[in-house]
Amino acid sequence: MEIYRFQLAVNCSLMNHELNSDFQQDAEELYEDNGFIILPEQYSKTGVPTRLVVNCHGAGGAVTTDDSQVEHQVLTQYLVANGYAVMDVNGLPKAYAKKYGIDIRNNIGSPIAIRSYVKAYHYCMEHFNLKPGVFVHGASMGGISSTNLVLSGCIPVIAHSAFCPVLDTYNEIFQHPWSGGLPKYAMGKIYGFKISDDDEYIYDESKLSGYNPTRNTKSICYPVPVKFWHCQDDPTVSYQITKEFVERIKEHGGIASLRSFSHGGHEPQLVGDPIANPCGSTTYGEVELQIYPAVEEAFIWIRNFD
Repeated sequence: MEIYRFQLAVNCSLMNHELNSDFQQDAEELYEDNGFIILPEQYSKTGVPTRLVVNCHGAGGAVTTDDSQVEHQVLTQYLVANGYAVMDVNGLPKAYAKKYGIDIRNNIGSPIAIRSYVKAYHYCMEHFNLKPGVFVHGASMGGISSTNLVLSGCIPVIAHSAFCPVLDTYNEIFQHPWSGGLPKYAMGKIYGFKISDDDEYIYDESKLSGYNPTRNTKSICYPVPVKFWHCQDDPTVSYQITKEFVERIKEHGGIASLRSFSHGGHEPQLVGDPIANPCGSTTYGEVELQIYPAVEEAFIWIRNFD
């Protein structure tokens, strides 16, 4: 098992949405974003390529030059222990975030985040022996990053999975933001929302340009099989929004599933007792992993399509 860390120049400029102008409406504002990839012991520079899983982190962590939230998660370690490579990026360059006063942990699945994931995908394909088709997973805020990445159509995704995914920019990020309003502030800055007389951001759906999954018509006919795990008592991300999102896909003939837990709050991956006999190897380096139901099921979901 080896971890490679890299940086990528990402365009953080979003198009000016004013119409019928005779001035330039788009620009290039490049900033370095952080990424990493973990390669399993089975990886070889030649021979059979390794399958990649893009694991989009939540707002509880980030990807820095020497660490990341995702690499410490059991699902990531379980995947690597069983021959998968795992990659993530911060999705919000540090210098850009500092310039605009945005908390580095809140990329909110914006166009900047998706550009970073797409660039990282191509970087990994060019530098490592990987199969072109990938799996995409996310957790919490990583739900909207992963969903927007799938809906972008910019990389070849086989199937999608997520734990307690954020899927609605208005009802979840703007109306009920976590961390004292940090993602709402990030949204206002990134998308250039106007400010009211009360010094509050004014939500403007038109500026999201398809980056709100619940309002993106492409999500109705979802392009890949998708499965979400969500606790009904989640105090941070709406279970009902996830349920309705999945039901819309199913109504239009898509392959979609919602795995519900009656309890567990915002941590579906910790619900229940450890699996006595997981179907995969549980040895990650010198660590013996404890695999809970949601992690085992997500692993099986990915293997079903591999």
